[in-house]
Formats: sequence, C-alpha cells, structure tokens
Amino acid sequence: MENHGGEPQKLAGKEFYILFWELTGKQGDRREFYPAHIAYGASLEADGRLMGAGPFLDESGAPDGRGMFILRVGSRAEAHEIAKADPFYVAGFRTYRLEAWRRNEGSFTLTVNVGANRVTMN
Repeated sequence: MENHGGEPQKLAGKEFYILFWELTGKQGDRREFYPAHIAYGASLEADGRLMGAGPFLDESGAPDGRGMFILRVGSRAEAHEIAKADPFYVAGFRTYRLEAWRRNEGSFTLTVNVGANRVTMN
C-alpha cells in the first residue's frame, strides 16, 4: 500500500480475535445468565483482554441475542478458552465463530474529564 507521496504506507498491523456469538436455538429464559455474562465481560475488560463487546441489533434497534467480543489475547487457543467460559455458552444458549483479525487502519478519539473522573471514546 502506498501513501500519496509514492512511499510505502506503514500499517498498524495489530492482531485481535473476534468472537461472533450466535444463538443455539435452546429454549428457555437466557435472561438469568445475563448478569453473569456482563460480569464476565467486565472481568475480561479489567484485565486488558477485551477491547470491545456488544450485541447485534435488529431493525428496531433492540438486541437480537447475537453479539461480538473483540479480544486482545496472545493466541487462538486463549480466545477459544475465553469463549467456552462465557456463561451464555456454558448454559448452552450461545455458540460462537472465532476469527483472527488484523487492524491495519482506523482511529478513535479519547476524551479524559479529570473532574468528573470519566473517559469517553468516540
């Protein structure tokens, strides 16, 4: 890839693993596992392994039961271990597809509000 000056463009080349969560079709109320699923994600975020997570939305904007985790881990095996420990997976309500992904480009804005003890990413 070249930049506009004709020189090769340096790409970020950071690798991540993406878990695409899918519903299994298991019947029952999966809402009872939601708090444990959220706590699990928060623990992955706290130890630096979770870059992002969230549900996919239907046309009305409501979560449709599927979701995604973007993981910062050292191996595909570690990503599989994380997936297999998620409460929705353990309970049989979700399965997953794992993909390795290399982020070459992109940006975000980070706002730190010291007085409010708040950090916002856009």
